Amino acid sequence: MKRNLFGILTTLTLALLTSVPLSAQTIAKATVPFDFTVGQTRMPAGTYEISPLSHAIVIRDSKTAKSILSLFNSEEASRGDSTPKLVFHRYGDKYFLSQVSRGHGGAVMQLPTSKLEEEVRIAGSTVPQKTVVAAK
Repeated sequence: MKRNLFGILTTLTLALLTSVPLSAQTIAKATVPFDFTVGQTRMPAGTYEISPLSHAIVIRDSKTAKSILSLFNSEEASRGDSTPKLVFHRYGDKYFLSQVSRGHGGAVMQLPTSKLEEEVRIAGSTVPQKTVVAAK
């Protein structure tokens, strides 16, 4: 029952996201040169637009319009860094989106660690390497 409800809510959210133009709300645009994962969803390398949505962010592939919605754990003020950026945790050749920074004194949004990332971390028994992709 919970799985069906989650599926229905996910479908409705994606339908809403594709019907609402997000370009006016874009806080960052970045070209990611590698495949990465957000939550449980694998995203291909490409150019992405990141937009806020209450206590969540929308990550949208500019070319295919594929979008993913992710809640974030916390939002804190930037520590003087004026460059918008995406921060990934890297385990070997697997990348997981960890943070989105608005830059220019804006907020840094910390995404939760997914079950998939936790499994990869435990399986490899390694500490994640941070990879930063500058955004515009």
